[in-house]
Amino acid sequence: MTREFGATAWGRAWLKMIEPVLITGPPDRDLPRARALARRAIEDLTIEGNRATARLTERGHEHTITLNIPIWNHKEQTAVAHAIGQASSSRSGDLPDHLVTELTSAKVRIAPLIDDITATSDTGEASRQHVLAICYALVQKIDEEPELAVRLRTPCDPASKTKSLTPDGLLPLTAINPRRFYGQSERRDST
Repeated sequence: MTREFGATAWGRAWLKMIEPVLITGPPDRDLPRARALARRAIEDLTIEGNRATARLTERGHEHTITLNIPIWNHKEQTAVAHAIGQASSSRSGDLPDHLVTELTSAKVRIAPLIDDITATSDTGEASRQHVLAICYALVQKIDEEPELAVRLRTPCDPASKTKSLTPDGLLPLTAINPRRFYGQSERRDST
């Protein structure tokens, strides 16, 4: 049976952040509800830099929620860059699962703690269930594209509009926004 959430080591690292192993205390009652919301209520999950924004429709009410993912500190960034630099010599364009083990051994937390993620909602304060649901949806995206786990935690330069290239010098398809690909470019005055 295929895992729905956490099919890759990268996704499992994020899943551990959402579902910490609790030896004592009551189970988190928000988790089953959040998984159900991730399956059927989240639409238009978009990721820009260190922000994940989703439209969530629950019981006829629509919410737009943005999660701000904290970036790695300088030491963690250096360790990640070094590990990925060594792994990119294979030029596969994907991040192998063994990097999670290497980074964890180097004391790099792949995913932030759930309490370190800040959330904003267009309807006021985002509920814990909604934040967890978006995190579950992120885990699914990370399983599909492990590189996303790194991009979410890496600082981005908002002034820069250039997309990062793969190690072989190609623009990754994930860097292209399909909604704007065929759109008109800026209008130029014909004077």
